[in-house]
Amino acid sequence: MAAPTVTAEAPVTGRPGRAWLARAHAGGWLLLLPALVALLILFVAPLLNIVVDSFTEPEPGLANYVGLFTDGYTIRVLGRTLLIALTVSVIGVLLAYPYAYAMTLVGPVMRAVLVTIVLVPFWTSMLARNFAWLVLMQDGGVLQRFFGFFGVDVTLLGTSLAVGISMTQVLLPFLVLPMYSAMEQIDGRLVSAGQSLGAPRMRAFRRVYLPLSTPGVVAGMSLVFVLALGFYVTPALLGSTRSAMIAQVINVRTKELLDFGGAGAMGMFLLVVTLVVLGLSRRLAGSNVAAVAAGGTPARTGAKSEGASEVRPWLRVHTTIVAIILVAPTLVVIPMSFSSAQTFRFPPDGWSLRWYQELFTSPEWTAAILNTLQVGVYTALFATVLGTTAAFGLARMRSRWRGPLNGFLLSPMIVPHILVALVVFSAFLQLGLNGTLIGIILAHTALALPFVVIAVTARLAGMDGRLPGVAASLGASPVSTFRRVTFPLVLPGILSGAVLAFVTSLDEVVIALFLQAPGAITLPVQMFNSITVQIDPTISAASSLMVVLVSVPILVAQMAGARRGARQKRGTR
Repeated sequence: MAAPTVTAEAPVTGRPGRAWLARAHAGGWLLLLPALVALLILFVAPLLNIVVDSFTEPEPGLANYVGLFTDGYTIRVLGRTLLIALTVSVIGVLLAYPYAYAMTLVGPVMRAVLVTIVLVPFWTSMLARNFAWLVLMQDGGVLQRFFGFFGVDVTLLGTSLAVGISMTQVLLPFLVLPMYSAMEQIDGRLVSAGQSLGAPRMRAFRRVYLPLSTPGVVAGMSLVFVLALGFYVTPALLGSTRSAMIAQVINVRTKELLDFGGAGAMGMFLLVVTLVVLGLSRRLAGSNVAAVAAGGTPARTGAKSEGASEVRPWLRVHTTIVAIILVAPTLVVIPMSFSSAQTFRFPPDGWSLRWYQELFTSPEWTAAILNTLQVGVYTALFATVLGTTAAFGLARMRSRWRGPLNGFLLSPMIVPHILVALVVFSAFLQLGLNGTLIGIILAHTALALPFVVIAVTARLAGMDGRLPGVAASLGASPVSTFRRVTFPLVLPGILSGAVLAFVTSLDEVVIALFLQAPGAITLPVQMFNSITVQIDPTISAASSLMVVLVSVPILVAQMAGARRGARQKRGTR
């Protein structure tokens, strides 16, 4: 009796299965539609408009592109930008590779410390770090006095060297994380096996370990090179017009000359270089660069023991130096905020709370803080809703569609930041959204959306897909299954995405600078103006506040994730 029943019902269960897949596919498109439409309106259409302007403004033709390679000043700027980006990438690798390697050798406690040292500056305000380097590099600053002690008279501020030093420190975490991700997948016993076959330690490392870790090196270098191409804040604060990078020229042509054609041609050059570099990186390394950019760290693969291995003295010294470089800006910014002096001097000559009082009583600074919090909250809300529905939609899509759609959703992350600011400024100027908080919120939403997609998609990928089916088989309705099973499991990813979106908006300065107006100035813009427009030491207190506002949510999310993992681990025992 049992066998005929199974045979008769098999075709019946197959048809509903195919119908369910078709409904899931259609539902996936519906869930993806809001995010796709938002990106089309806020990002793709303005980008295409800039492409058209680069060929038609001020007159139709290729004059803007020809000018890139015939105008002497522009060629020097392009060459300087590419050289600085390459130099920062190479020096960054030399600093980051031993540090990442040491992270794989130490025990769990020290590894957590080293990871934290990387993650704190990773999410610390970029403006705060650049302000710290400005204080350290200024005439009579710590670094000039340090070199003077050895009889070397050097001027750093206003040079390409100052820009390169600060950019290297800012971008170091983007090198450490992908390298550590690649190294964690290497079985350390392979080097020992090479030594047992007669190879010296260095040769075994060079012939075995180094090639296996190359994908992480390639991914990190390409990511840092691409990010360095579009840097604006660092060269604007620490460089000069004589050492200008391409982002500064784009800013001048856009905001002061309204030369959207020439600025668009420069932006397209950056975009082409970015796509070529990332394409080669993906081909060579096969790494998910976007996930690294979102601040993800890999789980241990289990190929190695959790105990510590031998860390040689030179590696300890190198790791200590890199750790100091990573945390140095934070160690400067916080003491500076308690200075009683009217100038940027470190270490402070006296101590006072006057700059915190100024920060929270000045109408300009308090308005900037409120604007920043308002923009951050709305950005997090919009980006979380759009990104979460898009992640659920991607999970329902067929594999041949999932990859291209995911790449489209993550596209704002790989486009140079200065180009995003350019396209948004051009489009919003026509729509009347420049100088409004809603304009900044919409632009930040497009910028933060990929972070939510990455966080929620990662959580969905780690979820047991059979659980909703089990709930449905027990009689639960689709709504009840989502509310009681799926949503609680995905909630940590949604919250992580919301935090990332909020922090992204909180620290964003380039787009906010392009869209600023007297009634729409965020805290990062106010901080930038306090250095470039007027010397206002209140920025030291504002920088400390930004360190807290940006770092604390990330650290709380990290701790909450660690506690959930510990509880789940105890529950499985």
